[in-house]
Parts: sequence; structure tokens; C-alpha cells
Amino acid sequence: MPTVIAIDCSFSLSQLSNTSDGNSVSKLKLAGICCLEIIERLSEKLNLEHFAIVSFSSNVNVICDFTRDISQLKSSINKLTLGDKSTFRQFVSTTNKFIRKEWGCMQPCNIIVITDGRLDGLQEASPHASSSATAQLFDFDCQLYFLCLETASNMRTSGCYETMEKIMEQNRGHGSIHTLLKSYNQLPSDILPTIKKFLDDNFQSFHAVVQCGSLKTKVTLYPKVNKVVTYDEEEDFEEILEIVGFLNISDLGNAPVTSRHLVLPIEDKNPNDSTATKTQPCFTVLLHGSLKTENKVALVRVAANSFGIISSWNDNKTKSNLVLSLFTPGFTCVPWLGDFRYLGPASLLPVPMTTKKGGTDLPTFPAQNRKGTKRSYAQPTVAWTRPTGLQTDVQKILRSVKKLPEKSQVFYKDLNRLRRAALAFGFHELLEGISQLLERECIQLPGTAHPEAALQLSHAARELKASVNLGYDYNLEPLKTDFKFHNR
Repeated sequence: MPTVIAIDCSFSLSQLSNTSDGNSVSKLKLAGICCLEIIERLSEKLNLEHFAIVSFSSNVNVICDFTRDISQLKSSINKLTLGDKSTFRQFVSTTNKFIRKEWGCMQPCNIIVITDGRLDGLQEASPHASSSATAQLFDFDCQLYFLCLETASNMRTSGCYETMEKIMEQNRGHGSIHTLLKSYNQLPSDILPTIKKFLDDNFQSFHAVVQCGSLKTKVTLYPKVNKVVTYDEEEDFEEILEIVGFLNISDLGNAPVTSRHLVLPIEDKNPNDSTATKTQPCFTVLLHGSLKTENKVALVRVAANSFGIISSWNDNKTKSNLVLSLFTPGFTCVPWLGDFRYLGPASLLPVPMTTKKGGTDLPTFPAQNRKGTKRSYAQPTVAWTRPTGLQTDVQKILRSVKKLPEKSQVFYKDLNRLRRAALAFGFHELLEGISQLLERECIQLPGTAHPEAALQLSHAARELKASVNLGYDYNLEPLKTDFKFHNR
């Protein structure tokens, strides 16, 4: 996920520390060294990630926008300048706008804050601060990490650790707090092992094995995924992605997915054999070529009750990759394929029978429901993509009104059809408007109109207004009367 490295440039970071070699270094200089180390190590671990660098005091400056260019990130560190006091509330507000502009609110992000712990405005850090337990610090899912250029004992005695814990509570506990100094006379190089441990613990890529029978290979997934959220709990994402079968792309169609992840092979680095990677067979290459040639996708079991598909995806005309698309948990996540537990090999299909038209009679998707339930596409659907569509349906009802009571069945059929469509779209105001329209038509009926027409209109207007909360399947029925209609 995208990562923002935020550096506290308040005046307190101008404090000098005497190192064990007799030199002195400011905390702002240490912050720059830490930032450089983070960039170098994360670029090796997560070379597809985007990074941005932000400096903050009472003002917040984006000194390097999101990029994968490591040299640009490194050069931007030289732009760090001291400011006045650090206002964390301003940092949160600006970061929310920055992330929304670049990624929206649905993209999770990492935020690494390098600071000495002396942050002002903590009591108003959240722009949504309230007494509600659901108040959130950022507008997006965020892992917030504090790297403090202080000793642990000084952080606790000064109260900085306690205030940072309150910030973590506002972020729903997502993240952690780390102190980088063990003493004030440390060399800058003494901090690097602590940063390495922090990155190893929190920024690991996810490794798995793609297996199909006896063929298997190690891969890494990007973005990282560790959990599959089921309806009642989180399920561990299995390290072995087992291919259970293959499907035609035409059979799968545009199935709904929850997330997509690049499947990248892991190269075994052997310094003694530089040609090993080029000569060693790789199952992902075979799988990619086969899926692309045969126009198929591989159905993969990723957890006990969760599935996904591996398919070939073209980034551009010259580059193509394998992509893992995860379905919602369950065995019927793709309705037209039926239950995944009942899928079998194509070799078990019956011998095709030649039809009268010269074709072959073979079972195909979508899988037929044995109960023979009525399909949603068996009836013409209501599509109000344009105002004229709604206007046409209302005018049709009004034409039936003029011919009551002969057209009572047609009138109520069209009225029920419009009612179901309005409920499906959540357009309850339409039902109120149609009810008022029918009442007006009842008042404006001519003196020559049949007496039953007025009764049916007032009944329909009253029932339409009262049936808003009676469900989608409820039908308005004509009013039973004793009138006998005679043609004149």
C-alpha cells in the first residue's frame, strides 16, 4: 500500500547531541538519516510501492509527491528545513486531503512519523473528534507508526508516550510506537539496526506457493494480503494457493471480486550461479502462457471456504502478468457457476448429442437451478436511465385511468410494476407523488365517468401510500365492488 514518510521539522529537532566519537549531530539530521534508511530498505522489499515525503511543523509541506523514483525521494531529503512548533492536528488535516486527492478514501495507507515526541495540538488531532467511540483519526484505513528520536525513559517521564498512545486509540489501535535512541551519545549508525528490525516486523511482503498437482512455484503477492474476511470472522490466507480447476473466460464473465493482487515469481538469488534464474524452469511462466493461449482462468482455493481466480492480465502491449482476483467468501460466490463443490472435470461430461440444427447438446453455464425458480430476467426490467422512461410509465398508468373500470387489471398491473421498481431504486418519493396524482385524477373525473372509477382511484391512491413498508412482493389488488358495468 502507499506509504507516507512524515518528518517533524519543529524547532525542538535543532537540539544537538554529542556522539561517542566527539562530534555533534542534530535530531533533524538524524531524522534525515532515518528517512534515507527507510527508503533504501523499503525499495528493496516493496519495489512496486509508492512513497511520499512530508515535512510538518505548524505548516505541512509535501516535499516529494508519490513516486517510485528512489533517487528523487533521496534528493528531496535535502529540502528539510527547521520550522516552529509542530501541530499534529494540522498534519492530520493536510494528510487527509493529500491522500484523498491521490488515492481516494478506499485505499489503505501507511504513515511513518519521525519525531522527537514533542507534538502540539494532540487533544484536537482528529478533525472528527467527538465523544463517539467510532471517531477516526484519518479518513482512510491507516497503519500509523511513530519513530521517536528519544530514549524510552525520557518519553515516559515527559508524558510524550502517553499522548502518542491517545493518538493510537483515535486510529483504532492500528500502528505502533518505537523509540530509536538508547542513549544520547549514540552514533547515527547505531540507529540503523533498530530501523531494520522495525521494517522487518511491519513491512514484510506475502510469500505463497502456487500449486497445481505436482507442479508448484514460490510467488509473492502485491498488494500484501494476510486475511480473508468471512461473514463472521477472519480466515487465515493459506500459504499454498491450490489450483483446483480451469474455466473458460466466457463462462466466468465479469464475476464480482473483492480485491486483485499481482502474482510475481520469487527468484532464488544464488551469487555463485548468475545464470541459474534464466535456465531454471518456472511454473508461473508455463501457467501464464497456457492461460493466455487457451483463454482460460485457474480456479484457486485461497482458504478453507474462500476462492479466487488466477488469470493473465496485460499491463500494456509488451508486458503481461498473472493476477489473483479474490471472490467473496463462500462456495456460491459466482451464482451462475453454481456451488463450487459440485464442479467437476470436463471429461465426465456426457457424450455430446447432435441437435436437429447441427449443433451439439452439452451442459453449459449458467448452472440451472434444480428448483426451477423464476429468473429475474424472465420479466422485462424497468430501466429509468433517462427521464423519458419514467415519464412513459406514468403516462401509461394515466391512460388506463381514463378507461376505468374496463382496464382495471391493466391499471393495477402497471401500478404494481412501477411500485416494485420505485422500491428497488429506493425512490419512495415517487410513490407519494403517484398517490397524489391519482387523488387529483379522482377529483377531476367527468360526470359521465362510471362510479366505480372513482372508487378504484381513491382505493389505489390510499393503498399505494400505505404499502411503502409492506415489502417488494406485495401486490395492490383491485377493490371489490357490486357495480355491474353495461356497455352503452
